[in-house]
Amino acid sequence: MKIDKQYLKFPKTLPNDLEDFMVFYPRKFPPIIAYYEKVANLIAADPVKFREYADWAHDELFEGFEKIKKDYESGDQSNLDFLVDIDYRFNKLLCYRFWIVNYLFADGPLHDFFVDNIRSLIHKFTEVGNDVEDFEREVSMIQRDLFQGSYADLYLEQALSGNRLMKLLQSDESVKKEMILLIKNIDDDPKKHYDIINMNWEKLVKKVMDAKNQDILNELKIPLEQVEMRNTKIPLYNMLTHSVEFRVENGRLAERYSTMSSTIMELKKRAKKRLTKGEYELFELCYEQIGNFTRYKDVMGEIDGYILPMWFGLHDKIKAILAKQGVKIPNDPTGPASMFYFFAWYLPNELKAKVMTIDNMPFDLKNL
Repeated sequence: MKIDKQYLKFPKTLPNDLEDFMVFYPRKFPPIIAYYEKVANLIAADPVKFREYADWAHDELFEGFEKIKKDYESGDQSNLDFLVDIDYRFNKLLCYRFWIVNYLFADGPLHDFFVDNIRSLIHKFTEVGNDVEDFEREVSMIQRDLFQGSYADLYLEQALSGNRLMKLLQSDESVKKEMILLIKNIDDDPKKHYDIINMNWEKLVKKVMDAKNQDILNELKIPLEQVEMRNTKIPLYNMLTHSVEFRVENGRLAERYSTMSSTIMELKKRAKKRLTKGEYELFELCYEQIGNFTRYKDVMGEIDGYILPMWFGLHDKIKAILAKQGVKIPNDPTGPASMFYFFAWYLPNELKAKVMTIDNMPFDLKNL
């Protein structure tokens, strides 16, 4: 399957580019352009190679993070030059190992190519019938099913987990009393009964932990990690409250998801029957790659919980040092690229130059 070269070029714009990476990264790290196009030519028409590349990039991303983290924690965090250098290393790692998979592929021209083609092909294998509105409704439903696929993205997985959790909690006799009170108060008004709801969640979680109920604890793994990371139980209580508050909606999503694999199989059979061989090959490619883009946004996004708290803490240290030096720096919120659009305006001249100097060295984990 050949893909037109225009879709393999480095993107000119990206939607939702909140940090303006498209402005800063190609200028700060020019080799990213040729590197992206090289990878795009290798993996665009091969879903298996895409997964292999994305898995490799994920491993390098985390290995690079651990390397920088170790240096950061053992270094002089009161030294402005050192902090700016750590920020630069984070940005280079993000550019070459995160940004490519999460944005340049998932939101760029290749994404448009696959989505536009699958929409066109759906129109070809969907029966027209006599009613245009029914036809368009059918097309829309098929498109929704194919774009969702059999993969549970982060949002859906949270809903499925919430549904499993509710079933486990409602069948556990040891927490029956708390669950009755919690459902009553949450159904009435979770904001109004916020304190008493959290108090009952605290009692319930203690019982679950004391009983070492592994099935329930498995569903609480991520919020429990957030509790440890943020040193507050609010993320855990919020997740539990949402599981009760949206139990009906989560149940419906779980029911629909349970039949998704057979739905996709039937759609593929219909497509294969009504499309030409070449069209069906394109259909399969588009379906697989759209699924890959969705899946690996979540896979690569795992880094956020590790890198962002450290990165934002580093920015707070830079602000504090500059303020101590008498620099009138606003207390504006910062993001990963803020060294380019915010801090550079307040740094000493030699560090301004360091931030804005082009880095033509290709990425290599050994030299990061």
